[in-house]
Order: sequence, then C-alpha cells, then structure tokens
Amino acid sequence: MTRPSLAATALLAVALHGCSVPAQERARTVRDAAVPFDLLDPSAPPLVPPSTSLTSEQLALCFVREGRLVVVTQELAPPITLRDAVAALTGPPQGAGPLRTALTEPSLVSDVRLVGGIARVDLVAGVSALPTEEQLLAVAQIVCTLTGRPGVGQVSFTLDGARLPVPKGDGSLVTSPVARDDYSTLMA
Repeated sequence: MTRPSLAATALLAVALHGCSVPAQERARTVRDAAVPFDLLDPSAPPLVPPSTSLTSEQLALCFVREGRLVVVTQELAPPITLRDAVAALTGPPQGAGPLRTALTEPSLVSDVRLVGGIARVDLVAGVSALPTEEQLLAVAQIVCTLTGRPGVGQVSFTLDGARLPVPKGDGSLVTSPVARDDYSTLMA
C-alpha cells in the first residue's frame, strides 16, 4: 500500500476546509446576487416538498380469531389518541374477515392516559361480568393495541382508580404493568 504524498494530503485538507461552513455568532443577510444555483428563482422546483397534512393514519388493532390475537390495520383520522385506539377495539373493521372482539362495550374503559411510557387504563366494574377467558382476551387486546402506539411500552390497569390484577397469557395474575410479550402465547 502506498502512502499519499505530503502535497496530496495538504491539497485534500485545503479542499475539505473550503467545503466547510464557517462558524459565526449570529445569522447574517446575504445579497440576492450571492445566492447560488438559482435558488431564488420562483419557477424553480422546491428543494423540500411542501408539507402535506395527513388525512388518515394507520392504527394497528388486535382482534380475536379462534381464541388468538390477530393484528389488523385500520385507517383513522389523525391525531389518534390512546382513547381512540381502545374505542376502535369495540368492533373489527369491515372486511377484516371472521374476527371478533372481547371488548364489546367501550364503556368498560373509563380512562386511558400515558405516564412515563406506561399506558394507564382505568376499567369499570362491568369488566368483572365478562367470563374469565373473555377478560384475558380483552386485556390482551388492549395491551397488544396500546403497545403498538408510539411511546407506549407497557400497560397498567386499575378499577375505579385502584390497581387491578389482570391475567397474563400464561394465566398468572399481576398488578404490575404488562407488555405485549406477556401475551405472546396468544398471538396468531
């Protein structure tokens, strides 16, 4: 391997220095004539495409098929709140196939909020009226859906404000926050 000559190294250093942006304390105004490449030409195409507002956003929702969780996407108008995500679980999207939900009543969830990466879901007493298997599936649907949202890593559950023991995929009950992995055995 050959080493570059001292002249080549010096030339490279000068070239790289010439391409750098000089540091300055504050912004300064330049004359129009000093702006290169016809950047001020009103007929030139924009360098950055104009921002477009989103008319819909995809939401990954977890529904039930033959006792297993299935993820489907649905288009909703942005911004999608955590409450919107839970409310969307009350019925599978049209054309999603033979799916169902264990969370048939949106009124079973009284509040959803995000605190430090944990979605805190407050349920109402009516959730205890669901059969045990349906309770597991309803909790799993909520956890699977909410942990698919940006910023949500875990979900904790309360009942009228008090910590609520919830079933994990292995059948154990916990009062600590749960994550999607706790229901991996239920994923199709």
